[in-house]
Amino acid sequence: MGNLNTVLRGRCHKFGHDLYTDVQVMPYKYGALFPFDAEKLVPHLFEEVTPDFHQRTQAGDFIVAGRNFAQGKSHVQGFLAMAALKLNLLCESMPYKSYRGVISRGIAVHRRCEGISELVNDGDIIEMDYATGRFLNVTTGATAQYAPVQKDLLETMLLGGTGPMLERWRDANLNDVAQTDA
Repeated sequence: MGNLNTVLRGRCHKFGHDLYTDVQVMPYKYGALFPFDAEKLVPHLFEEVTPDFHQRTQAGDFIVAGRNFAQGKSHVQGFLAMAALKLNLLCESMPYKSYRGVISRGIAVHRRCEGISELVNDGDIIEMDYATGRFLNVTTGATAQYAPVQKDLLETMLLGGTGPMLERWRDANLNDVAQTDA
């Protein structure tokens, strides 16, 4: 993974269990109105739960959620807004298709953080080492150990998603082809 930093630190924005993609994460009507316009989607991220959410965040902050984060349809509009805000994600569980959508957008995510909701409060400063699975709540001192995120998935997330990962792969392979042709 080279020089990619796997330890991320930021402020916690805590959410509960069972957040639906097309309701609590991003109301479906905005996905239909602005399908891939992240700038127009950002103000509507989590508006059903926290109306001014986008104004409270900074790049590097964490969304911490319970079970079944982003359940339902795997529409990407909420993930586009999260990526535009440069947010990270820790949750107890999420459907596989949503997990793929988050990774493809370059959001650092760990979806198997059992009990994480009990270790944080809204506004806490937290730290996650995605390569080792070490979690630290800097504010309270609480710690937990989770499984590390799979290396190739972590690299895709930290590079910025599927697009940048494929560009990196293409550039490395084009160099190999150019060298063998010379």
